[in-house]
Amino acid sequence: MADTAILSHFHKKQAWMASHINAAQFPTAESKQGLAIYKGAESLPTFHDADGACDPVEGISVYAVDCHPLMVRYAKTLAQKWPESDRALMLEFLSQLSLTDIDPAPGTDITLYVAMSQGTPVATGMVFTSEEETGSVAGIYDVFGENEDAKRAMLAHVSISTSADTIVSE
Repeated sequence: MADTAILSHFHKKQAWMASHINAAQFPTAESKQGLAIYKGAESLPTFHDADGACDPVEGISVYAVDCHPLMVRYAKTLAQKWPESDRALMLEFLSQLSLTDIDPAPGTDITLYVAMSQGTPVATGMVFTSEEETGSVAGIYDVFGENEDAKRAMLAHVSISTSADTIVSE
């Protein structure tokens, strides 16, 4: 797959993430700062190593974020990825994400996931799929786990949750 398709895909993902702040009628200064921190941490994705996927981890269940309570858990858990000094800003930014308020660009599909262990959120992940000139590209982003088992469980789930022509990850 051409690098231009991956770059186009990545720019669509970046635009979707930023749209929650840029399209807001009254974005907070903190959410703008959180977006800047998020953008600063992003890197161009590379081809995903399917061999790195592993079996599900016992005791950890992964759920697609499909309601507000799961979105809150997603935001609170992913904010833990950043240093303590940035967490409040990241929570402010991530709490603005919505799968229903802003329509994604045509040809894109976004699924957020949160993993739970004994009722407690322990991991997050995102699959952002876009149609490019050379076929579909799925990006695996924002995989974070509070421990290695949680991260492995999430990575295993998101790795098998797409049938895109090309899979990339951060």
